[in-house]
Amino acid sequence: MGQAGGEVSVISSASAHDPRPVLIDIYQDEARPGEMKLEWKIPGSLSRQKHPIIDFAKACTLTTSYPVRFTGAAYYGGAEFLCSRSAQHLAPVLMLTYPFGNPSLSSFVRLHKASLESDETTAMFLLKPDELSWAIPQALAPASAPSSLMAQAYLELGFSHILQGWDHLLFLICLMALARMPKKIFWAVTGFTIGHSFTLAAASLKILTLPVIYVETLISLSIILVCVELLHTGRKTVARTYPVLISLFFGLVHGLGFANELISIGFPEDGLIAALLFFNLGVEAGQLAFVVPVMLLAFAVQRYIGSARHLSETIGYKYVFYTIGFVACFWFVERSLQF
Repeated sequence: MGQAGGEVSVISSASAHDPRPVLIDIYQDEARPGEMKLEWKIPGSLSRQKHPIIDFAKACTLTTSYPVRFTGAAYYGGAEFLCSRSAQHLAPVLMLTYPFGNPSLSSFVRLHKASLESDETTAMFLLKPDELSWAIPQALAPASAPSSLMAQAYLELGFSHILQGWDHLLFLICLMALARMPKKIFWAVTGFTIGHSFTLAAASLKILTLPVIYVETLISLSIILVCVELLHTGRKTVARTYPVLISLFFGLVHGLGFANELISIGFPEDGLIAALLFFNLGVEAGQLAFVVPVMLLAFAVQRYIGSARHLSETIGYKYVFYTIGFVACFWFVERSLQF
């Protein structure tokens, strides 16, 4: 099934940080057996030529294709299918076909089922980038109630978001290098967590909002400023003495980036707080999964070379943070041009 429309994205297809997944809604109604409806939302940073073809494997025929709408932040599309009687007794298989391969995008699937006996129920699933086909469950097992599936989906979404967000990860590397000592690293990461948790909640609850491109530009700027501080070794500044202040302040900015991810997906009905909580727990788990190995590697290198002071004066140290700084500068310019 192809996608209609001829819009051209004004957002760079080489966006440095857009780990937002493809959002897919599947609608089934027992009152209309065999009919399947798809609606999808694709991040606006992905060029039209790279969009996946979203449909069902065999035995389901396309009956209606909705025109694609582009809002500047995302592409919206949809289609309706009629599955044969033989397919109705089997699990329909959702298919995603990327013309040039999947550029590491996950898929967030919401399955809406309306039965004759009860109101519509919604279950949520997160498909990893390598999961390009998925058998739709005919019924949800008692152990897979919608609430537990929602918790798992948002937990996985938060976990994958932090590990796919290279600008967040580079900032964490810079933050650990700024703190240097284990105790200071602990407080710096804690400050970052407190900061982004606060703005994540505020933005998700619509208390605080800021356009996505401004947030992404500020995130790249935060990396540049910390790199400048790291490359000016041998001086005692507030940032080096109290890195928790830096992490807390920039954590507020990065939290808005996390919120944009969550807002782009949306919240389940009557489950906003739970979705927010599990998404944040997923972010923290992903952050921990990244920080601990990097700390162990840094301490191993430090022990091999010598003191932390000697490490900061090596060519390798400066090369790393010059490289990170240049990458952040590229992101900053690229994003600034999109204002």
